[in-house]
Amino acid sequence: FIYYPAIKTMWKSLYVVNAENHPVAFVGLKNYVTLFRDADFINAIKVTFIYTIITVPCTILLAYILALFSAKRRRASSVYELLYALPMAVSMSVACVIFRILLNGNLGLINHVFHLNIDWFTDKHYALISLMIIGIWLDLGMNYLFLLSAVRSVSSEMMEAASLDGANFIQKATRIITPMVSPTLFYLFCVDVGAALMMSGPVIVLTSGGPSGATTTMIYYMYRKGFYIFNYGLSYASAVVAFIIGFIVILIAFLWERKGVKYT
Repeated sequence: FIYYPAIKTMWKSLYVVNAENHPVAFVGLKNYVTLFRDADFINAIKVTFIYTIITVPCTILLAYILALFSAKRRRASSVYELLYALPMAVSMSVACVIFRILLNGNLGLINHVFHLNIDWFTDKHYALISLMIIGIWLDLGMNYLFLLSAVRSVSSEMMEAASLDGANFIQKATRIITPMVSPTLFYLFCVDVGAALMMSGPVIVLTSGGPSGATTTMIYYMYRKGFYIFNYGLSYASAVVAFIIGFIVILIAFLWERKGVKYT
């Protein structure tokens, strides 16, 4: 279910593939040369990285802040823990429909409340921002639950000793809690980066890569080339390139792990 399709994708990326998805002629790396000469694919790489660079840190930071402030158990803990984790229970397609209504240019609640006049999904300056908002909201729940569990696992004796030494909330969060939960932060970083680099669902549902390619990601480029234009050779090649880029980014993250992550 994983390795065979991956190997088959790499193999077919070296062929001209007809509309019936059958290889007809071996062309070597010609599909890759064509791919990197395509301005749309270069733009898709740029859009994907912009999306990843913004959504991943924002998601983890927001989830971490929520986890820090809700780490202490209170009477209402179960209520706000449920509310913070709620995005996990909402499917991507349903979330997209909800945000399509909220961010509607004419009747949307967001424009009405903040007195804005923005066409969120049709303006090339805001379309990607709207997808970022949706992506952050969808991933917040899972990140929050992992970080809440990690924060609550920090030794209470260590926190009490820090308080006796005069450490304030920020000092305890940065110098004690963050190093202790760094394995969880690293895990979430890898998961979120992988998901962000492979993002395509909200694009398919809401923007179809527009306007003017402003929301075309690498995976949506692959999807469009395969299922709309039926250029399967180029679609397979883009899938391989997207995998290689994702692999390199995760590999760099693992190189950072040796210095930035502290295991106890």
